[in-house]
Amino acid sequence: MQKSLEVAMVAAFTSAIVGSDFALAPYADVKLLDTLVFVASFVFGLRVGASVAVLSETIWGFVSPFGMAGAILPFLVGGELLFALAGYGASRVWKYSDRPGPLSIRNLFFGAILSICAFAWDFETNLATGLLAGAASVPSLLAYEVYGIPFMIAHEISDFALGSLLAPGIIALSWRMVAMRGPRSIVGGAGTLRSEGGE
Repeated sequence: MQKSLEVAMVAAFTSAIVGSDFALAPYADVKLLDTLVFVASFVFGLRVGASVAVLSETIWGFVSPFGMAGAILPFLVGGELLFALAGYGASRVWKYSDRPGPLSIRNLFFGAILSICAFAWDFETNLATGLLAGAASVPSLLAYEVYGIPFMIAHEISDFALGSLLAPGIIALSWRMVAMRGPRSIVGGAGTLRSEGGE
């Protein structure tokens, strides 16, 4: 049952991410990708979150209306795995039994974690862009970082907002959904009811 739930959650989160990427394509650096990868890992564990990150970023890298990602795709995927790791790490701190309310101060920490991951993702992908373009000196690589600052700011602000406002609600709904199926349905992450199901 747990394997089938994992596959179902990976498919559900991945399709939601790719669909929302198309819907939000006109808005630069505003995506549900980071938030949903974080949530998937937080609730269902690192294996689910990492699978969602890799599949979503890879699919978008090929079907994006802006063109194929090309050689930078491995860096995009690697950067997205940061959000999966962050979600899983946060789930080790805040357990199922400690779930926050919609107005909890803890929600700001979710936003802050996502914003920090967004900064690291932007820094890494800007650096990779420079290297792939042939930048061979520190000043030229720094130029790529400076050029990307406006996009970085938009990305970090949107991730903070979505992480603070949207992630807690999706986490609560996900917990409620798996709790209805009983303790054995909890795969990992903050859903520590797994141990109570005898598995």
